[in-house]
Amino acid sequence: MERKSYSIDINRIAQYAMYAYCIFALFSLAFSVCRQAGLSFRTSPILIPISPILVTIKQLVLQLAPIALWGIFRYTLPAGVKLLRRCSELMVLYYVLSFILGQCFKFNFVTMMQDGQITPTATILTWIQSTMVLISVIASLIAGCHLYSKHRGNMRKLGIALILVFMVWLICSNILPVAVFYLAGNTQQAAITSMNLISMITTTSVYIYAYYRMYRAIERNLQCTANFT
Repeated sequence: MERKSYSIDINRIAQYAMYAYCIFALFSLAFSVCRQAGLSFRTSPILIPISPILVTIKQLVLQLAPIALWGIFRYTLPAGVKLLRRCSELMVLYYVLSFILGQCFKFNFVTMMQDGQITPTATILTWIQSTMVLISVIASLIAGCHLYSKHRGNMRKLGIALILVFMVWLICSNILPVAVFYLAGNTQQAAITSMNLISMITTTSVYIYAYYRMYRAIERNLQCTANFT
């Protein structure tokens, strides 16, 4: 009985993390679209005092919710799926390091520029962050392929979602910018704006879907554990 109660609490934490991520991801998307369109939340006198607070909360939620979801997903995995466990641990490590580095840059704990040049420390931290992004994308793709090929139901759907995350990252962060740069010509600024809007909408949608599927997979894993015990 104690194990079942504990599992329900874990499930609720995952559910709240998923809902929080979805809500603030949509808020972030709306904020970014308005900024691309030349609008601002600060044009309203009512939103002037709370806008910075909302932005801070948004940043914290979008950084911490993935840590909670990947961590809980790792916790609910059975002992036999070592590959998924290692991939999940890499994802948790990536999001934790990203959060720490983000706070360091935000509060100027690290000197970025000195005498008009980027400092060696900032260069090293930026390189670490870029490397971790690549490792996390590969780990997510490996986990997605494994889930798609070895599992069924919600776990298989999560695998499809993680593969979609990789495809969107590849297209929006690598292929699309290069294509726009070489093909846009005189309409480059308009093309860049359109590309940014497409990338933001697509990326937000696929991450929301991925974390929803992750919550469903967590729910399924907890139900299997409860039935087994």
